[in-house]
Amino acid sequence: MAAKQGIFYGWTIVIAAFAILFITSGINFSYGVFYLPIIGEFGWTRGLTAGVVMVAGLIYAATLPFTGVLADRYDYRWIMVVATGLLSLGLMLCSQVQNIWQLYMCGGVLFGLSLSATFAIPVALVAVWFRKRQGLAVGTATVGISLGTALIPLLISSLISSVGWRTTYLIAGIAVAVVCIPAALAMRKPRSGELTLMSDSPGAGRAIAAGASVEAEAGLTLRQALGTGQFWMLFTVFAFFLLSLGLVIVHIVPYAVDSGLTPVAAAGLLTVIGVVGIAGRLTAGVVSDRVGVKPVILFCLILAIVIITWIAFSQDIASFYVFAALFGIAYPGFVTMMVRITRQIFGFKALGAIFSMLMVSDGIGTGVGPWLAGYAFDLTGSYRVPLLAVAAGLVIAAVITVVVKPPLMKAVAQTEIDSAA
Repeated sequence: MAAKQGIFYGWTIVIAAFAILFITSGINFSYGVFYLPIIGEFGWTRGLTAGVVMVAGLIYAATLPFTGVLADRYDYRWIMVVATGLLSLGLMLCSQVQNIWQLYMCGGVLFGLSLSATFAIPVALVAVWFRKRQGLAVGTATVGISLGTALIPLLISSLISSVGWRTTYLIAGIAVAVVCIPAALAMRKPRSGELTLMSDSPGAGRAIAAGASVEAEAGLTLRQALGTGQFWMLFTVFAFFLLSLGLVIVHIVPYAVDSGLTPVAAAGLLTVIGVVGIAGRLTAGVVSDRVGVKPVILFCLILAIVIITWIAFSQDIASFYVFAALFGIAYPGFVTMMVRITRQIFGFKALGAIFSMLMVSDGIGTGVGPWLAGYAFDLTGSYRVPLLAVAAGLVIAAVITVVVKPPLMKAVAQTEIDSAA
């Protein structure tokens, strides 16, 4: 009905995805703000407290493949409703924790179960709906991540200062329920005739539906993709970058506080990352529509290598804010390109399932990275070793990005025949 009236429903998907990514990503980036107050109350080590993120990441990684398959086969909206409900519950229960195992259950297990559908599914669904201006659509939706990063950690830091970390967790859980669950109800797969080549224009309904139907059948299945070297190369690229992202999310605020910044000023680093990231995401989307996806990814990787190595040796206030500004370009630009390079290499046919399987690397990287960094800090009293380690991983990711190419369908088919024989 909406398409016949000239209103393309894909833009509703973009708005809903924006809202979900705004709240969930902002809260996800805020664990580093909760980190020191929780340690201050209970006296736990940094490695032990960062282990909560590892539990969440590994559960996220384990559930992602099932989430992607279910999303491609059934209704997106109910998967999203369940996920956002679990996130809301986990955050509210975090306000009541008294022991480390309770924090692991509420902030680790429940949070991890929600993550599988609060990033990969909204981003993949936006990519499904759009053709002509897919980069702009994905970039616009994922601006929610940057805006959430810019505003929510700073808000949470202020709330912790005034009402404490427990009440702040409760408020965060209520915010998820109020904003994300209604947005999740708007998420759905396109109906017949809604996938168009002019999906960004008011006259979208006039496009040739047959062309969209043909495109929907193009590409590899999940099973075929898993059998290619390209899948595991892309998985490695994602894992190394997301490892660095996990370290920054959890430890940049404590690192800055250790170096002399006040807690609010340190939380402001996440605000800088988010504000700069708004322009970074939109620019990455538009530029990739012109020059291609790979050059944008390579630029983001190289920039991340340089600035992470630099901040390992420079701990003054100016250096932290310059780092935050440049990371605000590298991180959102890379994340915006992840679903696009997945579609470019493997096609449209099972995009949700393939992208969700690739995002297992997100759970591993953003979960294990913070734990290893916290453990290394407990051993050495410094963040220099983990920072240099992730920079080295990014060098490997850049080399892989240069050489990875879409698999030949004939080769994939022959591999399956040989396996069956």
